[in-house]
Amino acid sequence: MHPEPRELTPLLRRFSQGVMRLGVLWTTLLFSAGASLFSLLLTWLILRTIGYQEMGSAFYISLVVPLPMTLISGGIIFSLMIALEKARSQAHALSMTDSLTGLSNRRHFLQGVQRELHLAQRHQQPMALLILDVDHFKRVNDLYGHSMGDQVLIEISQCCTQALRTTDLLARWGGEEFVVLLPNTHREHAHQLAERVREAVAGLAQLSAKSEAVRVTISVGVACAEPGQTATLDVLVQTADRALYEAKRGGRNQVAPLQPERNTAAATPGVSRFAPMVAT
Repeated sequence: MHPEPRELTPLLRRFSQGVMRLGVLWTTLLFSAGASLFSLLLTWLILRTIGYQEMGSAFYISLVVPLPMTLISGGIIFSLMIALEKARSQAHALSMTDSLTGLSNRRHFLQGVQRELHLAQRHQQPMALLILDVDHFKRVNDLYGHSMGDQVLIEISQCCTQALRTTDLLARWGGEEFVVLLPNTHREHAHQLAERVREAVAGLAQLSAKSEAVRVTISVGVACAEPGQTATLDVLVQTADRALYEAKRGGRNQVAPLQPERNTAAATPGVSRFAPMVAT
């Protein structure tokens, strides 16, 4: 396994961000001016120490000599710093984003969920979680190719983004599954939102392959935790998985809500929160 990259210290991060805001030119000029002033001060101190009262030509020499070196080295160093900061920012964004759909990936979603769970427990707010699974996705890949399967996932992700609220956390859970966290949302409202997403996906009409329309539907499992319920992420995901199973068994293209049992503090042993419980 590769070691995790070390994060910059807060001071270095602020300095790096300041360099990015100023740009290479201004940062290099300020660095060169500072180096020349430091050289002048150091020269003055040395001359005073050995008994000279006047600087004479040493004044100009101490100012001019550092300039070529600082301009060249400063330009190179600050250019590399900006390139490194941009690369770090891009790498961070890529590590949190699903490359196909542009949605948050599981890692980013899990980070956001922990924050929302903490807020919900502190303020005694309800919360809901949706797991969306594309119906017969394997058939789409087999009949029309994986490029059409990718297009289906992209269209569904865009459709979900438009149908959901800005406060909802939407992510690609893996494969053809998506997950949505609905903060401060009661059971009835969560069901309404899930139905809105399902109807929006079912209404997609622009998908076509081999001169025929590709009908796409999703099944949605809903898990809800009302104020006062202790529901971890494991519990919510497993409950939504079971609800998704009911939606699949009931004929697909539907929403199935379930509610975690009260006072459930941990997930059922032996069941992974990351493993889907149903086949497409």
